Amino acid sequence: MCSIVSSNKEYKEVSLDDIRKIVKNLVKIGAGVVLLTGGEPFLREDLPEIVRIFTESGLNVRLQTAGLITKKEALKACVEAGAKDICVSLDSLDKEKQDFINGVKGSWEKAIQTIANISDVFPKRGKVCALGCVLSSYNLEEIPLIVKFATKIGWYVSLVPVHVNQQNNSYAFRSHDKSFAIEPNQHKSVDDLFEKLFTMKREGFNLFDSETYLKSSLYFIKNGTPLWRKKGICDSPNLYFVILPNGDFSICCDNRIEDKVSLIDDRFPEVYFDKIFRKSIYEIKSKCIGCQYGSYPEMSLMVRDLGTVVERVVMARKVEKNLTRSYSCEELLTIIDEIKKNG
Repeated sequence: MCSIVSSNKEYKEVSLDDIRKIVKNLVKIGAGVVLLTGGEPFLREDLPEIVRIFTESGLNVRLQTAGLITKKEALKACVEAGAKDICVSLDSLDKEKQDFINGVKGSWEKAIQTIANISDVFPKRGKVCALGCVLSSYNLEEIPLIVKFATKIGWYVSLVPVHVNQQNNSYAFRSHDKSFAIEPNQHKSVDDLFEKLFTMKREGFNLFDSETYLKSSLYFIKNGTPLWRKKGICDSPNLYFVILPNGDFSICCDNRIEDKVSLIDDRFPEVYFDKIFRKSIYEIKSKCIGCQYGSYPEMSLMVRDLGTVVERVVMARKVEKNLTRSYSCEELLTIIDEIKKNG
């Protein structure tokens, strides 16, 4: 549902030595969390070593995967390297629908097997395992069931409304397939869904997203722009930015800058804090219609929204307190069948 692979296809991937230089610069500017996403991070056989390079420098690593090629041995090696948090893409509890969405036959079964493997090798306490779910025209009615499934196994759901490029814009990350878009005639169903999600969240179901984030998601679906930004402008690069596969800086996954700025360069911290550099970023992001990708709102709301801060503190305590258990693939399939049967 995204076009990031085609947008980044011209970039050569960084080496481990390059990553070490990137880490030094991230530490110098005060970074705390690194999200290793893609494409598919597990395509890199050296991913555990990449994780170790970050964690040994005190950075918290979050992993994202579609689960298609994610081997148990690689997951275990990433845990041994210091990874604690991971997100697996799952947009449906229906095998045929998920395979259709992914465009890959067998992808659903592989994702479920990956969830089972993660439940076995990741720490049983103090970690956040989540299902990354994209809300689109294809799965509106299924979202509460996915939340129930995640909660049953001690995981969370991270919900992102689908982003589809319109005729007057062409952002790097957004899909070009308009069949995923939620049309106005579906807005009543969307209202009912979000009312259900707010209720489920208050009842203790494991929705990772804050209520403020969910309200912004609902607004984004209907209006094409979010509510979470301050005066309509995001917090890049102060709270987040993107590192492209070749180590270059990018404002976010959608917007690029004209002049090359590399995090491999020893001078990056100097450039990062430069007023002229900041001004060039501001000029680009001030024209952006905005997004509702989870990572950016999450960080901004943690700084700007007291309700979100309280929810995160409560969730962190819950994660530290609660023990999760291992599940076999067969057990997960049985749970899914029961949830689909009982609604």
